[in-house]
Amino acid sequence: MVVGLYVVTLLWAYATVVSPAFAYDGLTLTWPGPVPMAWLVTLAVLPALLLPYALSRPSAVVLWWLYLAAYIPSILVPALSLSMPFERLLPLQVTLLVCMGFLCFSFSAKLLDVGQLALSADVFWPVFLLVWGISLGYVCMTAQVGTLISNLASLFHGATEYTIRHDYHDLVFNETGRGLAYAVGQLANALNPFLMVFGLVYHRRICLVGGIIGQIIVFSLTGFKTPLLSGVVLALVALFMKRWRHSFGFALTSGLIAAILCCAIVDRISGNVFCSSLITRRTLLIPGQLTGFYFEHYSRVPPAGIGLHFAHDEALLTPPNEIGFTYFGDADANANANLWAEGFAELGLPGIVGYTILVAVLIWIYDSISAKRDLTMAVLLAVMPAVMVSNTSPTTVLISHGGLAAALVLYLSPWPKPGEASESEEEEIRIPHPPARWLESSSVFRWFTVR
Repeated sequence: MVVGLYVVTLLWAYATVVSPAFAYDGLTLTWPGPVPMAWLVTLAVLPALLLPYALSRPSAVVLWWLYLAAYIPSILVPALSLSMPFERLLPLQVTLLVCMGFLCFSFSAKLLDVGQLALSADVFWPVFLLVWGISLGYVCMTAQVGTLISNLASLFHGATEYTIRHDYHDLVFNETGRGLAYAVGQLANALNPFLMVFGLVYHRRICLVGGIIGQIIVFSLTGFKTPLLSGVVLALVALFMKRWRHSFGFALTSGLIAAILCCAIVDRISGNVFCSSLITRRTLLIPGQLTGFYFEHYSRVPPAGIGLHFAHDEALLTPPNEIGFTYFGDADANANANLWAEGFAELGLPGIVGYTILVAVLIWIYDSISAKRDLTMAVLLAVMPAVMVSNTSPTTVLISHGGLAAALVLYLSPWPKPGEASESEEEEIRIPHPPARWLESSSVFRWFTVR
């Protein structure tokens, strides 16, 4: 029932708020007939019957986010916005349904018996803080602290995040190389989120503040909104886990419905579409729009092939650049899309299936690792990679955007096994000596660590 309400709400927001304001950007609206519309709604709600209702494994949050933010928009938006005949979209729609169903069934697969290799706190924390500090220092030194400060200041003087993104793109491709982009990806989606997650769960304010500062630095360099909003997202998921773990799917879907409606109300009062553009359009509709663009374009031209993952020729247009040039008139625009769009761009319909199997294997391995770790920590560490895979190729998320780093941190961490955490054990998870002794002597540290 609540998924059906989400579909109706998303269609209403698309027709009344988003499409009138962004039709120039490809979000046009042509309603199909009653029978095709019934087919679309049926396809959209069917996987909900197979999705896990409770949050018993970290993969549940990945599955629900892919379903709500990638699958449903990929079923609805192409049929409403593309000029392709409706019947030509049927192969895409059926393939997506089969793939979403496969992901749902993979949730119940028997987990691997992964050996536990948890470092002690006195080993884990120095290593983690060293890696985090080197990564953050590299970003600050390469981009220059003055540039980061001026980028933030420019936002208060009429500049936009798109200006910062353009400058970041030039910095990576014309000056520093991809090493900076890799460092940013690990910080934004694994290292900084780890500090925020640890701070939220174990009430360590110094860790929470450190992670937030790290994300602000990433935003000031890249202009990407996701790192900036990650703290809010992680806090909301933590709240949902605490209060609605056994009805997580219902709570998440209801929360997105409320967010769509609140954005529409705020925009109506303010006289603009800023909130709906940020949440409804950018987060929930563009993944579906790009699935349609990728399908339409690579139905007309041969697939790009997987060889582009290993090519280093900057003159070659990657699928995101090709889509950016074709539909937005800018070859520098990185129209990164979800796993299914990227799969179709590389290998056609078999690519969609292949990427689905890859994601299923990855979340199965992650579930297996998390079986001997604290569930809350494991789920929250999976949030950022889940958000990224709804907008980016899974191979890119794994290597460039912190997916592998998040799993490695989870595997090596000193968190207790589920159900075995006691007050004394929680106290052992701390910043190691001797830094802790020096910090504990200060009133600042006592304020940050107050429970």
